[in-house]
Amino acid sequence: MFERHLIMDSDNEKSLYLFINFDYEFSRELGTKGTKDKAMSLYDKVIDYIKKNGINFKVGKVFLVVGGIVIGALFIQNNQFSDLKNELEPMYKYVEQIDIFNDDTLKKNIQIQKEEVIDVIIEKSTQINTNQTNKATIDVAEKKQAVTTNQSSQVATEAKQSTSTQETTTPPSSVEKIVTLYRSNGTVEQIDLENYVIGVVGAEMPASFHQEALKAQSVVARTYALKKLSKHQALSDTSSDQVYKDINQLRSLWGSSFDTYYEKIKNAAQATEKQFLTYNGDYIEAVYHSTSNGKTEDAVAVWGNSFPYLVSVDSHWDLEASSFLRETEKENTLLNSILGISFNETNNVKVLSRTNSNRIDKIEINGNIYTGIELRKLLGLRSTDFDINIEDNHTVFTTKGYGHGVGMSQYGANGMAKEGYNYEQILAHYYPNTQLKR
Repeated sequence: MFERHLIMDSDNEKSLYLFINFDYEFSRELGTKGTKDKAMSLYDKVIDYIKKNGINFKVGKVFLVVGGIVIGALFIQNNQFSDLKNELEPMYKYVEQIDIFNDDTLKKNIQIQKEEVIDVIIEKSTQINTNQTNKATIDVAEKKQAVTTNQSSQVATEAKQSTSTQETTTPPSSVEKIVTLYRSNGTVEQIDLENYVIGVVGAEMPASFHQEALKAQSVVARTYALKKLSKHQALSDTSSDQVYKDINQLRSLWGSSFDTYYEKIKNAAQATEKQFLTYNGDYIEAVYHSTSNGKTEDAVAVWGNSFPYLVSVDSHWDLEASSFLRETEKENTLLNSILGISFNETNNVKVLSRTNSNRIDKIEINGNIYTGIELRKLLGLRSTDFDINIEDNHTVFTTKGYGHGVGMSQYGANGMAKEGYNYEQILAHYYPNTQLKR
């Protein structure tokens, strides 16, 4: 079924590309385990291929490619490999349900297995003494949906399911949250929300940034977590949600600067304790990115859905950021394999359209049309604002910015802070029409 594979790094997260033989009749592989013919589900086939080929890939996105076209994607968090047999067997193994074909009759034949995720949320009244934790109320909710694969899919999925009247989840103000966190090593930890925020800010934003930028990041990280918790959705420690690092990981990251940086981020989190962003009384979709191309992107250009607070705004501070401009060189043979076309210096490359923020909307390469988002995902590019220079054996991609571009730019926030803006002004700029509450 799968003739070859490729592992690529994008935004510090590995993705696995599985290339399906174009001539292979793989519809027979889409059965459900337990049928008379013992057909394996597509999910099982992926896991089986990974195991048989000794691929070191346990957590992340798996893209299915036929003839150079991505026809579907899975998110796996697999704990069944032999090197994990002596570790804790967590109660979560899941994939995202996807529609691989547009034909409704074929959709009915695709049943990607989902296993229930148990999400335990412990809410403690702020009046409860820490020595009386046995009085805390424990709410156990069975998750009957798989966890979304990343922040972008979270926004897109929730927007498609919503109506013109936004669902409102009353933000709690009198309880202290405990986050149930599914770690990438297979363990499950319960962490106080404010300590979780420290671990996220330390992992997601450079500790050398201005204190006001760190405060803004603290509010955004807290808002993201609170929205997930309010919907009884699981949180992971990867960029599928927000990257989280515990104290030992931060100590390894910062080395001799650990004490200074940890205290700095702890102070930023404490200064904004219990503060979060709302729109119409509901937690916002608190998405953010590293660096813009000078303007943030409108959510509709990335996920096809509009949010009044996720619109394109000026972010000229990014132009001076160290992460603004990058050149990436890729071998043409690799590009041939990924895109399924002959990639060489005779190719005709034409940008067909751009978004309002000057990112590539659609581009034509040798007669094949791609969206900027498709190429970014397929090729692991830093952003959708890129130039292509094809040479004899390789191609140079010059990108501006880093990330999807929606919401707060972290380097832009740092630039604003350096100019004297406080965290409230930073948040109001990148998330217009929102309210800061606690």
